[in-house]
Amino acid sequence: MLHAFLPWLLLAGALLASPAVLAQSGGARSSMEQCVDRVLARLARAKAPEREVGRAVISGCDGPLRATLAEAIKSGEASMCASIESCIDIARKRAGDEAKEAYRARVSR
Repeated sequence: MLHAFLPWLLLAGALLASPAVLAQSGGARSSMEQCVDRVLARLARAKAPEREVGRAVISGCDGPLRATLAEAIKSGEASMCASIESCIDIARKRAGDEAKEAYRARVSR
């Protein structure tokens, strides 16, 4: 069962990986990381509550998330997805969850 979720864990981790790793792994992932970083910085400056993070990242970074998912499907990382639409809800949830964790770390510094 875990092997079915492994690509999602890899994708979610890649969404918020370091800029150096993302720069090597493709334009869509780099774009997603930059988008998430911008949204989290804006939320941190505004001292937004954590409950707003997932929704803000999902709405502000939907295009880069779709592109990252498309890249993962094409490369075989998300081979269980027949299309972007078939997996976008799962990708959004994972991106929101990962963004909350990153936000928590950012505001606790």
